[in-house]
Amino acid sequence: MGTIRVWIAVLACIISSSSVSASPHQDTKAAELSPEEFQKAKQTFETACSTCHGLDGGGAMGPNIQAIPFRLGVDQVTNVIQNGMPGGMPAFSSQLSAQQIQQIVDYLLTLTRKDEGKVTGDAAAGKQVYDASGCANCHTISGEGGDTGPELTTVGQSRGPNYLRNTILYPGTDLPQTRVFLESGGQLQFLFVRVQTKDGRTVEGTRVAEDSFHIVLEDAQGKFHSFRKEQLRELEKEPGKSTMPSMKGKLSDTQLNDLVAYLASLKGTP
Repeated sequence: MGTIRVWIAVLACIISSSSVSASPHQDTKAAELSPEEFQKAKQTFETACSTCHGLDGGGAMGPNIQAIPFRLGVDQVTNVIQNGMPGGMPAFSSQLSAQQIQQIVDYLLTLTRKDEGKVTGDAAAGKQVYDASGCANCHTISGEGGDTGPELTTVGQSRGPNYLRNTILYPGTDLPQTRVFLESGGQLQFLFVRVQTKDGRTVEGTRVAEDSFHIVLEDAQGKFHSFRKEQLRELEKEPGKSTMPSMKGKLSDTQLNDLVAYLASLKGTP
């Protein structure tokens, strides 16, 4: 996760310097796509980019990239997709065609920066809600906690209050809904999987490792299960599903606001 934090920091610096030194690029215009072109561009983005940047480009393991071509320019965004960035983002030139890269840029040109919401709760009280709700059983903050869910040390850098609130109440809604074709480098490290063995046992959890003959899952209690695929009757991968339980109805409005405030305050150490 250290490389992800470096990548977020690098991109944040580029965005910051760009926004200070120049107004939105005058030669950048919203893409004019037919409905068919839009759907193809959206599908390419979701397949290649949404695991790190969210279905709406609002950020996940990687930073918010909504409206980024208007801030950095089309050429620079294209270059980043093709060649990657030091410290985290891979180069996609060998995995995506020139047409697919153009589709991603075109789709980004249809996105506008969304209202990320406001923090209304108390972060200190939210820390108590976080601890009392058992969030640390699955999530790590500054090296402490579990690892069945994403690390949250810098979640406040990449996610706004609206996203955090929605994820707490409706987990999995911003995860990719279809299988992505880039499975290397941890792209699908939190993929939800359900297996049924030939003797009738069913296990659900997130995929930890997989090769042609074996698969290892970690269930919601943090227990690991290793299977030989020849032992399985069914192996079902479910993008878009999360092992994280919904907190809807379990927290009061005040507790929810405080928890959001705490998570929004997590921006790593200087």
